[in-house]
Amino acid sequence: MPCSECGGDLPENARYCPSCGARRHAPAVAVPESRKVVTVLFCDLVGSTALSGGLDPETLRAVTLRYFDLMSRQIEFCGGTVEKFIGDAVMAVFGVPVVHEDDARRALAAALSMTAALAELNAELETTLGIRLDVRIGVNTGQVVSGSDASARQTLVSGETVNVAARLEQHAGPGGILIGPDTLRSAGPAVRAEPVGPLSLKGKADPVQAYRLLGLDEDDPGLQRRFDLRFVGRLPELAALDAAFDEVTALRGARRVLVHGEAGMGKTRLVREWLHTRTPRHGAGRCRQYGAQGSLGPLGEAVHALLTTDRTGEDSGEALRVLAGGILLDGTPNPSVEDTCAALVQVLSLLSAPRPAVLVIDDCHWAGGLLLDVLDRLLAELDRAAVLLICVARPELLESRPGLTADPRVRDLGLGGLSYDDSAALAAQLADVAAHRNDTPTRLLERAGGNPLHLEQLLAGTETGSQDELPHTVQAVLGARIDALPARERRTLDHASVIGREFAAGDVAGLCGDHDEIRTALLGLSRRRLVEPVRQASFRFTSGLVQEVTYACMSKRARAEGHERAAALPAVRAAGPAAVGGHLERAYGFRRELGVLDDSVRTLRGRAADALGRAGAQALTRSDLPWAEDLLSRATALRGEDEPGGAAALRRLGEVRAALGCADEGRLLLQRVLATSADAVEHAHARLALAALAPGGESPAAAAASVMPVFVAAGDDLGRARACLRLAQQCQSEGRYGEADRWLTQALTHAIRADGEPERAAALGAIGISLWRGPLPVPEAVKRCQALLQEHGPGRRTVRVTLSCPLAVLHALQNRWTAARECLAEAGRLAGELGYAETRVVIPLFAAMVETLAGRTDQARSLLDTATGSARELGTRALLETALMESARLSLDGADVAAAAGILARLSRGDARTHAEAADADGLLARVAAADARDAEALRLAARAVAAAGRTDSPVVRAVARLDQAYVLSSLGMRDRAAAAARAAGAAFAAKGHLPGARRARDILDERNDRP
Repeated sequence: MPCSECGGDLPENARYCPSCGARRHAPAVAVPESRKVVTVLFCDLVGSTALSGGLDPETLRAVTLRYFDLMSRQIEFCGGTVEKFIGDAVMAVFGVPVVHEDDARRALAAALSMTAALAELNAELETTLGIRLDVRIGVNTGQVVSGSDASARQTLVSGETVNVAARLEQHAGPGGILIGPDTLRSAGPAVRAEPVGPLSLKGKADPVQAYRLLGLDEDDPGLQRRFDLRFVGRLPELAALDAAFDEVTALRGARRVLVHGEAGMGKTRLVREWLHTRTPRHGAGRCRQYGAQGSLGPLGEAVHALLTTDRTGEDSGEALRVLAGGILLDGTPNPSVEDTCAALVQVLSLLSAPRPAVLVIDDCHWAGGLLLDVLDRLLAELDRAAVLLICVARPELLESRPGLTADPRVRDLGLGGLSYDDSAALAAQLADVAAHRNDTPTRLLERAGGNPLHLEQLLAGTETGSQDELPHTVQAVLGARIDALPARERRTLDHASVIGREFAAGDVAGLCGDHDEIRTALLGLSRRRLVEPVRQASFRFTSGLVQEVTYACMSKRARAEGHERAAALPAVRAAGPAAVGGHLERAYGFRRELGVLDDSVRTLRGRAADALGRAGAQALTRSDLPWAEDLLSRATALRGEDEPGGAAALRRLGEVRAALGCADEGRLLLQRVLATSADAVEHAHARLALAALAPGGESPAAAAASVMPVFVAAGDDLGRARACLRLAQQCQSEGRYGEADRWLTQALTHAIRADGEPERAAALGAIGISLWRGPLPVPEAVKRCQALLQEHGPGRRTVRVTLSCPLAVLHALQNRWTAARECLAEAGRLAGELGYAETRVVIPLFAAMVETLAGRTDQARSLLDTATGSARELGTRALLETALMESARLSLDGADVAAAAGILARLSRGDARTHAEAADADGLLARVAAADARDAEALRLAARAVAAAGRTDSPVVRAVARLDQAYVLSSLGMRDRAAAAARAAGAAFAAKGHLPGARRARDILDERNDRP
């Protein structure tokens, strides 16, 4: 192997080059690019140009090398990696090659130690050379892309995080340390810093809030976590600690409790809460991942704390002196491990003689082997001492010591996530909204998975408007676990995250390798509690955040490749075009973000658009409007209407927007299809839909008649169903229900063939209206409507809505009020789930009709007001006129002629009215004219209403017109003619089975008979 510096040959075992003295570097191993949250540190000499002018070059080189070596040692001691030297600057990264959960804190500790070490060096340089070195440091935390470059022999990171760190360093004064806001948040409350105001950094459009680092307090968990909050839940765990303490008290023998759980689960908080409520004599120590700490330092801390609260141990004489010279001094087992253990047993036995003592060792997963061995010996040798050892650790400890809980003197106390209710209670405290606990989003509670730390950090994200972002603290904790995985398990976890929260082992194998190898890796990941089995050959991530962080750590290139392969998996294809399209869409999106737009990527875009368009069409045929809108919006965003399939997606999106109540948006999209599409079928669909959305333009029936041949020629059953439906509705509006039924039968047949639930529902709903308004007697109509509901309703919410509304009125015509209201209640509930905008008019309109028939005028009036307001909001003219007509009739029945006249004045003029509409409007206008003593006009309008009704085949329309005529004649004093009209109305109502109508007719006759 040649030397990396001079190119000379290196002997096989040489650590340094014999030619130039450069250190030998291990050959670089290329690793895949990944994205990770790291902390970047820049340190640069201040005034180096002036320094070089005053020193001999050789002296300057020696000083500079000492400076670089000193800075590098501080960085490496804190777990950082020296990335590169740039002139007089040092760039270091904390989190490469391996992420640590406290990388931000490590970087700040390194920065402070660098300035402290430089001060010691300056004391020497000022004495020997009369010079002084000054540095400035910038530190920033964020996501970077990390990979390796074999030619550069170093890990490389890139991204905005690096640039901001460099700019912060440039703004720091001599001896100053500037840090970014994410570094401050990630390092925790132990950081002492002061804001220096937003800085305008080169390359950044927005100012960056920076902070001057003043110091770093001890990394006590009490400072890092919210121990000020009221303790929530964990009653069984507290009881388990109580039981262990009681056992120690009763048996006078040492016991150990192993409290273990994932980071952030509240292990330390649980123990502190128990110590606070039980108040035993105790001492606590904590293991640290890095830094100066003797091998038995945590145990020394705990014993020292116990001794300070109880002077009994001072009576142990020589044993205490042994501890004072070793474990209590600097954490070392001086003079030997044997002597230290013997002294500990003697001191602890003496301390626990009056009453039990508790020793807590936190973060035991970072404990060295010697400390764990000593704790095992104490458990064994303190067989007559009332000492409770509480070891707090993450599950990694059980991996390194699998037999730890096999000892009968050890209690295994594992902490899972908080329950949903306990999480909500904690969230209420964190958000300081205890009285509004339900304000915490359910999705946020689910993402946190019961982990208190994750919940706290996610809630903090919502306060800054970044609810969907991953907090750096969460990424750091989980990223450290993921980064430490063996290569095979890491690769498996990455590919699983592309598939989703739950995945099958075979699917992961389909993406990245041999099935047996993947099974082995998944079992390893399961032992590490990153995934868990859910059923045979299927797994899921233990929390949504684990999956999110894993996915976020993958490079965009790797994600793109993974999603493209995932789209071809049999399981994904079986899930349908939405699943396929989602993977293809993400694959295309990442490649586009990487700037790759070649033919293969354009093909990928087309495949994604096709799949999403098909999925959107399926969602639309199943009346899932929100899902259809999402899919079709994504499909249309991927390609224009001039591309194959683009017009169909755009047209369907227009239909969905209109159905959701955004009529103007829907109209514009449909007009774009008419203007740009050369596809005759799409053109026909858009024209038909526009006719229903554009009052005053082409009528829906005329459009239907015109486009029907296009649908017939294309064999388009969905188009034929829609056209038949429009023609049927025109017949119904004219009161020709028999003819309407023939069109509706065809519409239903074609809708079933096309598997179009909205069209099936619309046809069935229109049939229900014909059953209500048409010639079939009510008892038979009810049976027919119920039979249709039984045949077509199961599993089809839209059908149940459209049929339940006319069925409710049919029940009301038989005085079955409970059944009528139950139908409307179900229709209202289902309509709320579906999201069709017109139901906001239709449901209250039908409900008002039922309440009017029941004589509950106040309820009916309120419902009609709701329907009228919604109709105006949606711009549905036909429904608005129906609601106004019902409101006018209700006002007249209540003798409020002025209100009725005002309502009728707002109706459109009669030239365009059908026979049924004219009969209704003229009958009401006649009653107003009669009340105003315009006798001739009243008689003329009433007669015209009866004539128009006679041109329909609806007994209801005919009966209502006769009833209106009877009211007019009665008010004009023509009692005999009024009676005749009332009898005609009553006969028509009776023939239909319309009981409330027949009762109204009888009331008019009774009023005539009662008059003198």
